Amino acid sequence: MEKNDINQLMINLAKDYYIEDIPITTLTEKYELSRYKILKHLNDAKEQGIITINIQAPYERNYELERLLGSMFNTSFFILKENEDLTNSNYYFWKFSAEIIEDYIIQSNVVSLSWGDSIYQIIEQFKPAITENLVFTQFVGEIGKYHSLAGSTRLVQKAAAKFEANYLTLTAPLYIINNQARELLALEPLLQKTLITAEKSDIILTAVATPASITSVDSWNQNKHLLFGDSFNQTCGFAYGRPFDQYGHFLNLENDKTFGLSLEQIFQIPKRICVNNNKFKTGALIGALRGNFFTHMFLNEKSALSILDQLDR
Repeated sequence: MEKNDINQLMINLAKDYYIEDIPITTLTEKYELSRYKILKHLNDAKEQGIITINIQAPYERNYELERLLGSMFNTSFFILKENEDLTNSNYYFWKFSAEIIEDYIIQSNVVSLSWGDSIYQIIEQFKPAITENLVFTQFVGEIGKYHSLAGSTRLVQKAAAKFEANYLTLTAPLYIINNQARELLALEPLLQKTLITAEKSDIILTAVATPASITSVDSWNQNKHLLFGDSFNQTCGFAYGRPFDQYGHFLNLENDKTFGLSLEQIFQIPKRICVNNNKFKTGALIGALRGNFFTHMFLNEKSALSILDQLDR
């Protein structure tokens, strides 16, 4: 194809994608090009100045709060200021977080994901990109809500599609009560490959959960005493599938039923990113911060202020 024809193709693709908002799946049919080719043409158009993008972000960071919390905990904070547009506040938070996290991901080789609406919403805001040698993977088993779009298996698939990347899954439940079954399952070649890859992760993207996440799944709720023993009564939150108390101590470690990477392996991963825009998880967030569970934390202003308020009591 002649250079002028290629330039015209890039112009047409740019108009359709950025102005007409036509999805890439439709463009593949219209131009009879693969998704890879379309994204490559769009990237080339940016590099050649055919596409220029001006961003007027409707959000900004609260650096003062970030510095204050950063002086109290060994964590890097990213806090979104409240916006007058309350209707779209959640959207702005996901967009704000995704733009920063996306840069981390592009520089990575292996990214581990947990589950939940927060992770789902972040992935929704990722811009399509072409990456080489990038793998998304689970690092612990699947939650009990198998029909949820925010399950970790579906999320690694969704994230991989955004980045034209590969993915690995763990076709096993998050908790396995039988110790021998849990240990033997980890040796199955397919699952072992996922766990070995996850151990090499550059990033874990996750969130904290409250004890309500356990009671909302019938099979977990009915077997709390087998999964967590008496420690469930002391639990203020869950991180990486494990219960912890308000002082940042993981509970029930001597009888951990979680299937996946050990906490020792998880804490070797250099970037452990937590996202939260729910001020009702304040107690869980404080416990996680006291335990240094995460290297990076993304918060909205209300959650950050709620943390400070509770610490001052």
